[in-house]
Amino acid sequence: MDAIGSQAETYLDELFRQTEGKVDAQVSMFDIGAAMGLEKEAARRVAEDLIAEGLVEIKTLSGGIGITDQGIDLAQNRSGAVVGASLSLGNSPVLEEQGRLALDAVLNSIKNHLARNPTAFSRLEEMVIDIKTIDVQLLSPHPKTEIIRAVLHSLADGLTAAGVSALADDLEKLVST
Repeated sequence: MDAIGSQAETYLDELFRQTEGKVDAQVSMFDIGAAMGLEKEAARRVAEDLIAEGLVEIKTLSGGIGITDQGIDLAQNRSGAVVGASLSLGNSPVLEEQGRLALDAVLNSIKNHLARNPTAFSRLEEMVIDIKTIDVQLLSPHPKTEIIRAVLHSLADGLTAAGVSALADDLEKLVST
């Protein structure tokens, strides 16, 4: 995967997210690219590179693709994501283990995206501070769910403003439960 590059890694991560890590799921290669801010031709090229590597497979001639078992393994190993993990913080005043796992998965995706994609410094600074605020809250023996939820709202707003609607949607799912 190192020979392909970080754009392909981000594309594979987005495909993994949109297919929920299921090999039988199908999405448009162009929708994956659009979630990353790529134009159709660039999305097609990245998808073709991943197909050549055996990480993605063609499902339809009109651009429908799916993730392969090899692609799932690589995406999980890189992000620590759990296939089928429920995105829920829970309703307890103190963050429980399931909420912590969901939070970790989403934050890893956000950190990977921010590391690989240019973002305006002021927006990046604000998002990093939000992530650090969550990290500090997680140091507590009893991290407060509502504090984390409030910071995630702010982080989702920053991601939406930066044009990363797919990750913002994941955060909104996490915040709403």
